[in-house]
Amino acid sequence: MRYLVVPAVLAAALLVRPTAANAQSRPSPFYFSGGIGGARFTPSCDSGCVGDALNANSVILVVGWHLSPRLRVEAGGQYNGATGNSGSGSHAGTLFIGAALYPVGNLFVRGGVGQLSLSVADTAGVTEGKGGPGYTVGVGYDLFLSHSFAITPYANYFGGSIKNLTYTGVGTFATGGSVSAVNFGVSFTYRKMRPKR
Repeated sequence: MRYLVVPAVLAAALLVRPTAANAQSRPSPFYFSGGIGGARFTPSCDSGCVGDALNANSVILVVGWHLSPRLRVEAGGQYNGATGNSGSGSHAGTLFIGAALYPVGNLFVRGGVGQLSLSVADTAGVTEGKGGPGYTVGVGYDLFLSHSFAITPYANYFGGSIKNLTYTGVGTFATGGSVSAVNFGVSFTYRKMRPKR
């Protein structure tokens, strides 16, 4: 095992060492981030869905613009698809806009508002709908592999009310409710380098 550690450390050092080209460049304010992870979401309906917490796979995509090294505005989406037979076909998601702040080093916190979506297939029937506004909060940490790339472990939470739900079971009728979701995973962040002026 120790024979693998030394080459790995050397490779990491070469990746993060500034090159002459990077010394004459700076990161673009625009960035893109995409990641995968796990999640758990809980639907709550006035009538229709059972309301059990569902385990899920999670995907996140975010684009943003750095207003300063410590503050950026961002827009993105997060989708949670339920796993297991009990929640097959169920999902919860959000499209959001907001901001992220770096209070210390590479640690950031984010917050925003968004539009929620929910689809629940359970023993009672199928409940689908969109609503909002919802909210998103989260935290992450950028581990830079180079000047342009970072691996970012993150944890996010989104939730809010769903005003317009349609329940299809014995008949079809309108209902309402809410959803809450905890998401965690790893994303890959990219910022293009550009020449200094």
